[in-house]
Amino acid sequence: MSIEVTMRHSDVKIEALKDYAEKRMAQLKERFPKVTKVAIVIDVDVKKHMYMAEVVANRLGETAVGAKEFSESGKSVIDTAAARAERQLLKMRVKARKGTVRKQRASSVKN
Repeated sequence: MSIEVTMRHSDVKIEALKDYAEKRMAQLKERFPKVTKVAIVIDVDVKKHMYMAEVVANRLGETAVGAKEFSESGKSVIDTAAARAERQLLKMRVKARKGTVRKQRASSVKN
């Protein structure tokens, strides 16, 4: 899985925040092994002291998740965006499993 971290309008503490984002996305990979690519964009608004994080995860060739969060803390915005992405990936996993179970049940009734 490839992890892409992009920082916009950054200031001094960027390397620490970038490393934290990579570690958090690696946890996402461990929990969802079928995710092929994760891109996270962190935007810093210096005047308003706000951070924005957007997580986009690709699962087996399709865009699975787009989660966008705003906060005053850099680490908390990464955590909340990653948590929202995890919830959406979990929903996709459940829906995919239900679809295969329904197909199996339908084929077994016909036989």
